Amino acid sequence: MEGFGRRLENLREKFGYSKRDVSHRLGYTANVYGSYEREERRPTLETMIKLAEIYDVSLDFLIRGEESHQKSEDISKEEKLQEVLRYFMNNGIEEPYILQRDKWSILSHEDLIELEDHFEWVVHKAKERRE
Repeated sequence: MEGFGRRLENLREKFGYSKRDVSHRLGYTANVYGSYEREERRPTLETMIKLAEIYDVSLDFLIRGEESHQKSEDISKEEKLQEVLRYFMNNGIEEPYILQRDKWSILSHEDLIELEDHFEWVVHKAKERRE
């Protein structure tokens, strides 16, 4: 399981969790979860399953660092959408606009292009603020 601890750390940081957050979700103290990231201890199979659920990844990815080769392009798109939705939720937006189908249905092609352009402009401004 080379790199397992680093994968755990990267996933935890990606989701914005502290070690204590993940530990509480697992029912452990912060020290136990920290020992997984430091690769001083190995989690049980049951804990591995919980970790995969917390981080919404496969056991393949958690253990080996790569997904099964049987994934299709459609699943990859679904995973990307799930990641975007998690980002909204992690930032306190419970009902993101992206899920409001009734509003999307009234938009024309030109409206969607304008929305995409506006999104790119907002991203550009965010990058400038960070610099």
